[in-house]
Amino acid sequence: MFSIHSHMPAPLIASGFTRHNNGVVFLLLWFALFAPARALPSPDLRCSTGAAFIIETQVLSGTTDARSLVLWMCDPKKHEDEVYGRVYTCPDQTRGHFYRGQTWLSVIDKKTKRVLNTIPIVSDWLNETTFDIPYRIAPFFYTVDGPTNKYGEGKPKILSLKDYNGDGDAFEFALFEAENCTVVKTSLFGYSKSRDRVVQYPIHLIQREGETVTVRDSPWLDHFMLQKPVTAGRWKWQYQYHFGGLTHFEIHYDRDREMFEGEVDIDQR
Repeated sequence: MFSIHSHMPAPLIASGFTRHNNGVVFLLLWFALFAPARALPSPDLRCSTGAAFIIETQVLSGTTDARSLVLWMCDPKKHEDEVYGRVYTCPDQTRGHFYRGQTWLSVIDKKTKRVLNTIPIVSDWLNETTFDIPYRIAPFFYTVDGPTNKYGEGKPKILSLKDYNGDGDAFEFALFEAENCTVVKTSLFGYSKSRDRVVQYPIHLIQREGETVTVRDSPWLDHFMLQKPVTAGRWKWQYQYHFGGLTHFEIHYDRDREMFEGEVDIDQR
């Protein structure tokens, strides 16, 4: 069973200081006074087996009410030695050394510490109910803040909030899942200010290949969040898979419905 980690600094005890620990005391005081505020988890974050295991928290800036995002898991299994010989395969580049388990994203009212809503995070693999979240990784797809080991690995910043969808608010973060060296699936998660909820942004696509037309509805899309928009909220790129013709993507973000829509055209060979 895992307990909630609050990440709060240890209380300072006024008595017993000597010149030998003044440096430590100063460092603790600095962190207590100047380190960025960390969101407090909520007692609502519970698993059937007990308390949640907190991966990361992030305070939202620019909201009318005080809100925090919390990324958490239930009974994760720690995979320490998946990167054999420190040589990263393509799937390793998105998961590194990781936790695997049921994964959730919640938004919390910071004043009341109550959960406003929670959504699951699952792999795009069929019938998969878990997700892999790296806790130590080299900086391929995720930003690595802070100290790194001699292999360049460190703690990734998963809740790295940006304005991915072009709506003017930096409330979104992307998750990545490399199937192989050709396909990196991506999905966008974030906070909806209008609904006061966390969401996984839907993607509705019309795919055309010759006379065949297919409707695709999935929040995961190959390479999408790795592309730069041509203008705010609009993307256009092409990609050559190992099979089939050149694939053309054209996607826009619908602010009113808070979802992505677009077309995929595959050249015939």
